[in-house]
Amino acid sequence: MATEKIKKTAVKKVVKTKKVTKVVKPKKVAEPKTTLSSNLNPLIWDVKMNPDLVAQVIYVQQSNARQGNAHAKTRADVSGGGRKPWKQKGTGRARHGSIRSPIWRGGGVTFPPNWRNWERKINKQMVKKAICMLLSERLKSGSLEFINVESKGTKAVREGLVTQFGKDRGLVITDNSEVKMAVSNVERIDYSTPSVFSVANLVRAKKILVDNSVLNIIDERLGNGK
Repeated sequence: MATEKIKKTAVKKVVKTKKVTKVVKPKKVAEPKTTLSSNLNPLIWDVKMNPDLVAQVIYVQQSNARQGNAHAKTRADVSGGGRKPWKQKGTGRARHGSIRSPIWRGGGVTFPPNWRNWERKINKQMVKKAICMLLSERLKSGSLEFINVESKGTKAVREGLVTQFGKDRGLVITDNSEVKMAVSNVERIDYSTPSVFSVANLVRAKKILVDNSVLNIIDERLGNGK
């Protein structure tokens, strides 16, 4: 018998290697720190924000703005009804003593909101602190800028402010009479003097422009500690 030679073929094992992808963590980019200018008082322009205090001041100021002059007549104020509408007994109807009773049509109001006083008290230092917080927050976020108001005529001032604010609601803090005349009838632009502007003005505006010439007045108002 013929011997058959069996050729053994070497079987190569194919080993699949997994590709390991390295996860490269992004480097932390240092956020630019806003440095306070040397001519600005840090007690006014670098104050930490406290939303609770700001909300409390707004609540008190809005409550004090209410007139509270709602008035309604009680049964004593409504005219008529001096005599008893019908006798006490024998008619089969309910007893009544006056047609001006609150349960009658045209009668008086039971508990009318007459001359309610909505005034509430708040510490002056809390109000000043809230204003400083909002000024500091707006300055850090970039929505507050300092400008030099130049007398170029009412029309030129108005056109410049409208272009600068755009469609956002803005506030101009200055004592320049030309600016007041320029924005008096412009929608979305408010005007206020440095000694009058309040927390409500700062919260309402999305962009604020402060005249450099009134910085000393703001410092005297908010930085005197009184």
